[in-house]
Amino acid sequence: MAKQQGAGSLWNPNSWHWEEKNYTPISKQLIESKIKSCKVESGDITLLNQEVKSITGDAQINIRKGKQVLIYDFDIEVEWHGVNKDHEAEGTYKIKDLNSLDNDFELIHISCNTKTAISDKCKDLIKKDMFKKLKEAFTTLMQEIGQYESDPEKLKKDQEARRIAEEQVRLAKEQNGELKEKIFYEQKLKEQQMKQEFSQFAQK
Repeated sequence: MAKQQGAGSLWNPNSWHWEEKNYTPISKQLIESKIKSCKVESGDITLLNQEVKSITGDAQINIRKGKQVLIYDFDIEVEWHGVNKDHEAEGTYKIKDLNSLDNDFELIHISCNTKTAISDKCKDLIKKDMFKKLKEAFTTLMQEIGQYESDPEKLKKDQEARRIAEEQVRLAKEQNGELKEKIFYEQKLKEQQMKQEFSQFAQK
């Protein structure tokens, strides 16, 4: 994926310096949404990803010279549920090594809570059909995370926040300069007053 424009923090003018930004929470939200959207229908069986039990790992965007590089690596545990008109089955499986380098994750530990008439068929559907659905869903994950960081509206807000911060710094410097000038002026007045008092004392 081509490097996209990224906005650094307020301390990072023009996003020039190296900066790491935590994108784990938003990445987890996107991953969970994608997993829950995947559904398999085969014959009379409907297979759903009922719940995302856990997502472990992290995601970060590295910004340097106004460009961004996204890195993420996650392991996920999913609860699945299969049903036809007469039977149900449910269990869990794990998505191992979902990462930013490629889209070649694994589905492992596919299990069923109780054996039913459709449980084995559901497990086979997870290995093949659900895997394909997930692979397709995750194809755009990197792009979607990156787009959030390079979103024009977000960049505009970051630039405005940086402008305000720079203006505040400028005003603070001006006020600091005015304060120094005031202290210097007051000190000069004190010196003149002391000279006058000393002169009057010497004349007595």
